[in-house]
Amino acid sequence: MDIGSIGNNVTANNSSLYDTSKSKAADDDFANKLQSALDSKDEKQLKSVCQDFESIMLNMMYKEMKATVPKSDLIPEDSGNDIFTSMMDEDLMNEASKGNGIGLGDMLYKQLSKQLQNTYKVEDGGNSTVDEKK
Repeated sequence: MDIGSIGNNVTANNSSLYDTSKSKAADDDFANKLQSALDSKDEKQLKSVCQDFESIMLNMMYKEMKATVPKSDLIPEDSGNDIFTSMMDEDLMNEASKGNGIGLGDMLYKQLSKQLQNTYKVEDGGNSTVDEKK
């Protein structure tokens, strides 16, 4: 019986649990930030949330693309290496989403900013100060 393989299986399962819980926390955090930006009508915060969304999508896409690459036996796998590469990949995708990125964040921002502007309208041709939801 190879004891080393048992340890590798345990750490592989732990790293997948780490990724799942981290993903769930990121999803909840994103939803809260988006709702906060929409409630406060803060376009700067909305832009930031849209870039965060693009970063999340790029990270998921990169992770799935990287999973298709065959692993080499040249460098042994361990949990520390998995966590380090995961953090490095996440930072890489965060940097990729800044600026223009792939354009997903910009398209989402344009769509949500239109919705933000149309959510509240002023009645009576602008004379009333009461805002009413559509």
